[in-house]
Amino acid sequence: MDRNDSTRALVNTALSSAIAVIIAVIGLFVPFMSIASFLWPVPVIIIIKRYGFRYGIYVTVVSGLIVGMISQPLYAAYVILGFGAIGLTIGLGVSKDYSAGVTLIVSSIASLMSKLLLIYMVTRIMGINPLDFQIEAIEKSFHLSSKFYKSIGLNNIENIEEMFTGYIQFFKIMIPALLISVSVVDSFINYIVSRTILKRLKLEMKPFPPFARWRFPRNIALGFIMMIALTYAGGYFGLDNTEVIMGNIFLLFNSVFLIQGLAVIYYYMTSKGWPKFGKIAVSVLILFNNILVLAVVFIGLIDGILDFRKLSAGK
Repeated sequence: MDRNDSTRALVNTALSSAIAVIIAVIGLFVPFMSIASFLWPVPVIIIIKRYGFRYGIYVTVVSGLIVGMISQPLYAAYVILGFGAIGLTIGLGVSKDYSAGVTLIVSSIASLMSKLLLIYMVTRIMGINPLDFQIEAIEKSFHLSSKFYKSIGLNNIENIEEMFTGYIQFFKIMIPALLISVSVVDSFINYIVSRTILKRLKLEMKPFPPFARWRFPRNIALGFIMMIALTYAGGYFGLDNTEVIMGNIFLLFNSVFLIQGLAVIYYYMTSKGWPKFGKIAVSVLILFNNILVLAVVFIGLIDGILDFRKLSAGK
């Protein structure tokens, strides 16, 4: 890289740092736009693709420090650990020309590890588990709302309270699976958004395969069955928390097989010449019907073993 290119890289790195700071500040100070903070890794990914990995590190560190000066150091740690890992790992995967699937797996693992590290740090520094704190805040807010509705004579509040208590217990049990799911989702969203922007900049970033051809590794179905069998055996022999483990396994693999089942249905609708709107409409309708969801999960599980679409043969 000659002097002019190096200067241009530094200027664009500074600009990307400013954009990352703006995204973080919007997420912090504008409550209804807090979801914007999920896109904080995008400038990091773009700068790595254009100029290299070390410039991505510059953006991550500089923007994190500026955010810390504007707000507080803990939020800077949240930004750098919570989202910096995603930006750096996706950027690295893109710069190394890894496939979209491999990059997503690596960035999802990095995202999960950074979230766990952040939870540990906050718990050690503040003496409060942030997940427990959030759950308590939700419970207090709900109980205040319940008291208000009771005071104005609204009926059936007890039933709603019972349902809410069940949801909270479910959430507490499923925290591991939910953390994994969130790590995958925010990595996926950042990959898609970054690819869209890079495409406009005439830069290549490997796409995911068409949804109709989405398929998880063939042995994942057998792995699921083995994990359930081992967990059940552990419960039989008196091991603790087997219900929690089994619940998280079911939630994770149900999501996996639901996606694969939808991909199978989408594949056959595509082969029959369905318009895109019709395929999307059917997929959405399935998601709103519990019976159809269970059927699609079963289709995804069986496809993991039998490979209805013969995608493995086409490799």
